[in-house]
Amino acid sequence: MATLAFQLTIRREAHGVNADVEAGGRPPDPAPAGTLLARLNLLNLAGARMAGTLDLEQVARRLVEVALTGFADAAGVYVAERLIARDEEPRPSAARPVEVRRIALGAADAGLEERFPSGEVLAFAPDTPCAACLRDGAVQRFAALPPEVAGAHPAAAVGLGDLVDFLLVPLRADGGVLGFVAFARGRAAGPFTPEQVGLARELTALAAGCLDNARRYQREHATARALQAGLLPRLLGDVPGVQVAHRSVPAGRTDLVGGDWCDIIPLAAGRVALVIGDAMGHGSAAAATMVQLRAAARTLAMLDLGPAEILTWLDRVAPDLGPVQFATCACAVLDTTARTGVIARAGHPPPILLRPDGRCDTPDIPPGLPLGLGGTVYEDVRVPFPDGTTLVLYTDGLIESRERDLEAGIAALRTALTAPSAGLDDACGAVVSELVATPIQDDVTVMLVRAHGDAPPRQPEEG
Repeated sequence: MATLAFQLTIRREAHGVNADVEAGGRPPDPAPAGTLLARLNLLNLAGARMAGTLDLEQVARRLVEVALTGFADAAGVYVAERLIARDEEPRPSAARPVEVRRIALGAADAGLEERFPSGEVLAFAPDTPCAACLRDGAVQRFAALPPEVAGAHPAAAVGLGDLVDFLLVPLRADGGVLGFVAFARGRAAGPFTPEQVGLARELTALAAGCLDNARRYQREHATARALQAGLLPRLLGDVPGVQVAHRSVPAGRTDLVGGDWCDIIPLAAGRVALVIGDAMGHGSAAAATMVQLRAAARTLAMLDLGPAEILTWLDRVAPDLGPVQFATCACAVLDTTARTGVIARAGHPPPILLRPDGRCDTPDIPPGLPLGLGGTVYEDVRVPFPDGTTLVLYTDGLIESRERDLEAGIAALRTALTAPSAGLDDACGAVVSELVATPIQDDVTVMLVRAHGDAPPRQPEEG
């Protein structure tokens, strides 16, 4: 909308027409070509620079930098504190003070930035121009620094006497006011002309759109990160008898969560269940299916079902989980006392066993069909799992790409696994670094589980 308004303004000015004409007034004289070109250049520069980032502070700093290129002698961006601290739309009241945070400030006098630092939170009484700008969404103009600003930092206000004209322009977005931008000019430049006040409005409108986009992105980013953190295994390094390392990387540049998951579930009698899966697709739809499959798999594992039984039940429930109804999965139950493992898979890439001597084995485990197709019979395969053996579970995003098929990917993985490393976590990171190219084409998850000799003794069974 800001871009459209800007284009309409330019068209009107280019023909000597503005809002006064539409109201029946006399058209003003056309703006000088040089002035109009400078205005266009400034708006284009501001739009291009602010649109190039999704960080609130960077958007604000770039606006300030552009404003200081001959338009203003000082500029600052102030955003409602509730918007930053709690991501809540500000609801200013005529009876309560208004809290804003200064997120950027710049001036021709470099010392001004030190006296008015970014990140400071200010409270303005309801009857002040700053509060009115945020509450009413109206431009405020005055010839001296407001007492509520100078009074908060008397020493900081020293040396501001050269500034003779101040504008507070509201940051409007989606019908609300996010904060305001302060522009100031000194004696040498002189007060803002009516045309420059209009330019200040347009600069602020561009900034408001970019700040709102940045705010929404940061909110979604934080939500996705919290969701991703909540879906990762919680007991890494705390399971007796095994060490665990993993990596999980969503596909693309915009998706922060995907359809891959892995889990480790401690069971009774020195056993541990491992599950890795890949819901079809990526992004939020695949993540929603993944959440449900992960929860179901964890519950089934805690009922002491074997891997094939767990997959059978997951196959039954998958069609009812929403638009993404298919997934591949591999499941293993390791007995850390008997040093054996039972593994089954449902259309998932084959697990790899890395032996202490560096050999890589690929157990012959029937592939099965992906979850959700129904009527599939999954088979358990028992494998030895002595001390120092590492079970490698991964999703197809690790080994397959447009440039590499399944067999070539598995061969590359086996080679990467045999490279020397300082520890299990380093080995896991090295595998991802070696095999995954950017931009990432598919979600990637890999989990390395190594047996070691401090497994708990098996308790005698009752009865």
